[in-house]
Amino acid sequence: MGYPPSPAYPSRAVTLSGADLDATALLARDHEHLQRLLQELAEAAAERAFDRKKVLFRAFKAALQVHATGEEEVFYPAVMKLRSAWAREAVREALEEHQAVDSIVAEIDQMEPEDGQYDVKVEGLRASVEHHIGVEERAMFAEARNHLTDDRLQALGRRMISLRENLPGPALAPEL
Repeated sequence: MGYPPSPAYPSRAVTLSGADLDATALLARDHEHLQRLLQELAEAAAERAFDRKKVLFRAFKAALQVHATGEEEVFYPAVMKLRSAWAREAVREALEEHQAVDSIVAEIDQMEPEDGQYDVKVEGLRASVEHHIGVEERAMFAEARNHLTDDRLQALGRRMISLRENLPGPALAPEL
């Protein structure tokens, strides 16, 4: 199932159960949303649907900003406090990957969808994002679940939702 021609974010008003507030579950849902947008962007590229590529890229960029803000301001600081040198190093690497992705996004943002290098850059972006997501979900989330209580993970999830509600622009809320 695809997004409509103009991808919209779910409503800011979201009612979630306790399990849905787990920070790792919220971030994993974000990851799925970002991956779907990148997949749709690749499909639009194959169809040479330039206007659709522009809309999807803007949606991806906005969703990525909201997601990264939650990670950087709420989740990563909590992981940095774990008594795990590996977890602290994983956060440092994740922040470096965020910077690399931001750089690619900025490059794409300066291009027109008709540009021959646009799709190449988007494919590079997709590879970087998928690598980052894979490492984060396989290792960092497991480390967080091993060292943080369910109550703490839910408190982090609530903080991320609150942060999202106070960010300007569309909210990236989990799909229910």
